[in-house]
Amino acid sequence: MHRTLSRWLAAGFAGLSLFAVSCDMAILRPHERAVAAAGVAGGGAMRDKGPVLAVLGASFAAGTGAGSPRQAWPEVLADTIGWRVVVSADPGAGFVAGGARSLGPLDRLLPKLDLPHLHPALVIIQSGHNDVGAPPALLRAGVEQLIRLVRMESPTSAIAVLTVFPTGDHPAQAVWDTDAEIVAATHSADPHAVVFDPLVSKWHFPRLADGLHPTTAGHRWIAGELASGLRADGVVHVPTEPAARTSHS
Repeated sequence: MHRTLSRWLAAGFAGLSLFAVSCDMAILRPHERAVAAAGVAGGGAMRDKGPVLAVLGASFAAGTGAGSPRQAWPEVLADTIGWRVVVSADPGAGFVAGGARSLGPLDRLLPKLDLPHLHPALVIIQSGHNDVGAPPALLRAGVEQLIRLVRMESPTSAIAVLTVFPTGDHPAQAVWDTDAEIVAATHSADPHAVVFDPLVSKWHFPRLADGLHPTTAGHRWIAGELASGLRADGVVHVPTEPAARTSHS
């Protein structure tokens, strides 16, 4: 299995290019500063107390295409629901994939969120695209292990998984297979987890020329979809007048 994984990683990352947005294992956001001041990470000005959104993921979570972290979907979503946000992400990372800077897989990025001290109301895991082609058993084990780790470190947190974003409009069968494996493993590890499946749901939003990553407008669209879905599932209650509104048109 280790040789299989090594061959897959070598093939998967041979052509990997560095994304425009570089992301540390933990990124300080304006909404995170109240958490940071409490000693979780870094420092900054204290903000009003409120629920914390923790985001763990790859290039989409890191804000690739957004222009700035402030315009990436984690930040926009936090503005929309009125929460603080903490992000740990590395472009190219996955449930199995190591990432552009070899900071992954995601279970290696997880400790920087410091969930036992953070006590987030919600943890969103964004991953899947970089794991396309991974051995199914290895991928399933990676998903189940990560979700169980999150549940162990933060038992009261709601968990949401944002699965595969395809490149273009005609994804290969391997993309569908990877997505199905992630969804099945998520439900197996935590039947109460909320799953957002851009592939099956046929999400369409403004993208960069690479046909994969969202533009700034695309990030706003994703944040809006997540806010609507989380509200429908009773995970969050969106304020009547959120700080940042998202259009679905």
